[in-house]
Amino acid sequence: MTRLWPEGEGIEVDVDDEGAPLSFTWRGQRRRVQGIAKRWRVDEGWWRSRVWREYFKLATADGLLVLLYRDLLTGDWRLQRLYD
Repeated sequence: MTRLWPEGEGIEVDVDDEGAPLSFTWRGQRRRVQGIAKRWRVDEGWWRSRVWREYFKLATADGLLVLLYRDLLTGDWRLQRLYD
């Protein structure tokens, strides 16, 4: 079963020179990124409550497939989805 956190769970992320995740810490465990499947940006709601995020669908070295995003307004990183 896929797990979804609509607003995401807070994580700490180490990034490369282009801002892509190299590793992240979630629930006290550090996960190394093995590969990024997709990277995209969302910029919507600027006329009311703006949502401006950069998303990464990626696989970790220990076998997780997750969806992370960086809030481009605050700089915060969140894990939004864990796939089975």
